[in-house]
Order: sequence, then C-alpha cells, then structure tokens
Amino acid sequence: MSGGNPLAMASVLRQTVSQAQSGIRVSNLRTQDELIRVQTIRERLVAMLAVFFAVVALLLAGIGLYGVLNYSVLQRRREIGIRMAIGAQWSNIAWMVSANIAMMIATGAVAGVGLGIGSSRYIETLFYEMKVTDASILSPPLLMLVATALISTIPAILRAVRTEPSEILRSE
Repeated sequence: MSGGNPLAMASVLRQTVSQAQSGIRVSNLRTQDELIRVQTIRERLVAMLAVFFAVVALLLAGIGLYGVLNYSVLQRRREIGIRMAIGAQWSNIAWMVSANIAMMIATGAVAGVGLGIGSSRYIETLFYEMKVTDASILSPPLLMLVATALISTIPAILRAVRTEPSEILRSE
C-alpha cells in the first residue's frame, strides 16, 4: 500500500497480531508522522515565535532607518536647496542622497556579516551539520536586510528631490 492512509490497515494488523500471539492486544495505533508532529510541537512553537520576533525586529529596523535617513535629509535641506537653485537636476540630488545612504547601508552590512561570521563558532553548536559561513545561509538574511534598507530609503530620497529651493532660500 503506497500513498494511502496507513491506518486503513489497522484491522488487518490487529487480526494478524492476535492470530500470531493470542495474548497481545494492539491498541492506540498512530502513524510516524503523527508521532513526530506531537514530539516536535515545542520546537515548532519556538520557531514560529522566532519568525514573529524577527519580522518585528525587521520592521523596527526599517522604521528606525527611515527616521535616521529622513532626519539626515532634513539636516541637509539647505545644501540641497542651494544645489537645486544653482541648477542641479533632481537625478543629481537623488544620486547624492543615495550615495550617502548606500555608504551607511554598506557599512552596516559589512559590520553585520563580520559579527555574524565572528560568532559562527557559537552558532554552529546550535545546528547539526550546518556551516554558518555558507553563502546559502548568509544570503537570505542579508538580502532581506538590504531590501528593507532600500525600501526605507525611498521616502528620504523623495523628500530630497521634492525640496523647493525658493522656500529654502526664503527661510534663510
């Protein structure tokens, strides 16, 4: 019997065991999948909690990065306004702000990967036969963090591009 319900054979199993040994009674039949599911419920719950807290941490990191970058653009408003008044195109302003942001993101990514690889000896003890320095392990979190950083930079770049030079120069 392949691919069907393994408990469908329960009556045949009970009958065969009772014929072979009359004193043995078969009860409480369960599949291997059911046993594994019951035994790993705690680990699955911890994994789900870890995913939840990782998503919350990623959201908070994105919001925090948005705030820092937005504040950075607000501090440079006068410079951006003067550059636009002199004749800088919006693409030049976006490139200037993006380059600054990219340096921050790259510095953070390098520091994070460095710390991750530095703590790999401890982390490897938590996983069975897994190399923490493997690219397939490091790539998804790194890509997720970089994507979050890029998404959180969009409002700062838009704010810089939408700066009105006449308002900035009038307020000075």
